[in-house]
Amino acid sequence: MRNLHTLSLVWTNKNTFEHAYTSDYKWFVRTFISELSGISSLQHLYMDGICFLSDNMKHLLRNLKNHLETFSVTHCKLFRSDLYHLSQCWCLCQLKHLDMSGVLLSNFCLMPLRVLLQKVADSLETLELEGCGIKDSQLSVLLPALSQFPKLTKVNFYSNDFYMNVLSDLLHHTANLSNMAMEQYPAPQECYELGLVSIERFEQFCPVLMDTLKAIRQPKSISATDVCSRCSKRCVYEQETRLCSCLQ
Repeated sequence: MRNLHTLSLVWTNKNTFEHAYTSDYKWFVRTFISELSGISSLQHLYMDGICFLSDNMKHLLRNLKNHLETFSVTHCKLFRSDLYHLSQCWCLCQLKHLDMSGVLLSNFCLMPLRVLLQKVADSLETLELEGCGIKDSQLSVLLPALSQFPKLTKVNFYSNDFYMNVLSDLLHHTANLSNMAMEQYPAPQECYELGLVSIERFEQFCPVLMDTLKAIRQPKSISATDVCSRCSKRCVYEQETRLCSCLQ
């Protein structure tokens, strides 16, 4: 497998977590990760729902032998130290695609992530941080890095907890990114009342955010609420409002 370019690991066994801390399982994981050092052509690494990452991120990164173009770590648990290891890994400094969707970051200092983003500023093309639970103060840490991507074509911040003023700051930082083709931003927290979408507020605040981008360039953006628990759809604002089926 030394010529392998793409590796995708997906959690499919519901019983995996039951065995994650047995000695045999730990031996298997360490052995598997060590084999990555023999894949010298690896460019795209996808790991979705992998339960062993939080104990082995440093070991995994140490065994990567090539600059990656894609690093996708989604729907898994990470520790604070894992973000630091990501920010210091030489093989990630030329990333084109970074996806950490579904990784809960709400309790972390995001300065290591900012360091990583600054390192890949000249190469990054897509950034996906959907459903990470990022709060206003954490986004403010990332903002200085988010205006430095000349090749960025897509960002996804859906399902994060931003209020209107910080979300407006985010759009000001991305407004000058002329290559943007897809922008997915969450509706501001002001659009919710007791956890439910207020149609009136949604239709009030989202056009204001869109105007932030229109003042500089033609926006390719979509603002959307969290997924509705009843119909599994979002309320979306692009050039006009589209409500989920429950609110129509």
